[in-house]
Amino acid sequence: MTRGRRSASGRAAARSGRGRTPRHPLGGGYARGALTRARIIETAIEMFGNLGYKKASTRAIARRAAVSLPALQYYFGSKEGLHRACAEYMTEDIHARLDPAAAEVQQALAAEALSRKALLTLLRRLLEPFLDGMAADRPESWVLFFTREQSRQTPAFDAIFQRIVGRLVALVTQIVARILHEPPDGPAAKIRALAILSQIASVRRGRPLMLRALGWPDFEGDRLITLREVMWQQIEASLK
Repeated sequence: MTRGRRSASGRAAARSGRGRTPRHPLGGGYARGALTRARIIETAIEMFGNLGYKKASTRAIARRAAVSLPALQYYFGSKEGLHRACAEYMTEDIHARLDPAAAEVQQALAAEALSRKALLTLLRRLLEPFLDGMAADRPESWVLFFTREQSRQTPAFDAIFQRIVGRLVALVTQIVARILHEPPDGPAAKIRALAILSQIASVRRGRPLMLRALGWPDFEGDRLITLREVMWQQIEASLK
């Protein structure tokens, strides 16, 4: 009799647990969850980039990403949360490329006496990962997403600027100011720094045209080395 009651209780507990998705899946669930989350974000970047924030609905994003709307809400909570996650996802990709070089350069700049040659070496060390990121094969939706956020001055753009662009501009400005003997807080050094960074950023915007004109399939291997060298020659010449 006791056994029967326990069995009934066990069956009831099993029934009450059916259909529930564990908040933290065990084993391979974490990997599957991360892949699903990334797929939703990549789909959202494409749709936000192509359609804009208002026109890209979470329902349409979920359908394109082959997940249910409740699944999307489970990972991101709301459309605003998903939009913020897109900016963080893009920022993390760029940050992973730039951070080691930026940390190294920032530490080296603590030395007061650095020759022009040493400063140019630091500048190149800082800029090459940025150029590599601009030349890498990325969906055009990333450019569209960033351009839309920049034009609207959204929180997503603020997040990208604060974590990536602001730090990069500050470091390049500091190096340029020391090379040209300009005040580091003056407009001249910052404008020169921004011009250098804009020149590199143009590789991302003009990537399809550049590859077509060069007859190259991509910027990889020796082709990337050539791109780096030519871009650096132009940058170095602008600092004489």
